[in-house]
Amino acid sequence: RSVNFVAGLASGLTEAVLVVTPAEVCKIRMQSQKLQPLQPARRKYTNAAQTAALIVREEGVGALWRGVVPTMMRQGCNQAVNFTTYNAVKDAIVRHRRENGGGDDQASTHGLKPYESLILGGLSGGLGPIANNPLDVVKTRQQRQIVAEGISP
Repeated sequence: RSVNFVAGLASGLTEAVLVVTPAEVCKIRMQSQKLQPLQPARRKYTNAAQTAALIVREEGVGALWRGVVPTMMRQGCNQAVNFTTYNAVKDAIVRHRRENGGGDDQASTHGLKPYESLILGGLSGGLGPIANNPLDVVKTRQQRQIVAEGISP
């Protein structure tokens, strides 16, 4: 079971650093400008690529990774819960089938049927965000901050 937890944690940490943090910084900046009373024609950020380029030009490349630590914690927690839950329940279902005569096909005694995999994936995938919601709030607040030189956020 610990290998599933570690695999989920490692995948979450990797995706947080390589993809999720820069993408979410851009997304949050674009979303938060809609809360400001600007005219649509005067929006600072228009799309993800333009937002990333503008953030790098104005704040430096490191600004795309603002909030990377809470993002890593969130994604690591999310994927660790997801992988662990999915595999623990799948193993319990397969073990139950083997102990009780199983079914008439190999999926019944060695894995999940497609519909079972779909349902279990949805349930285990839903537990991750429940577990990491407090981390997500911290992450979003950090990434929404715009830092200007000489001014603290």
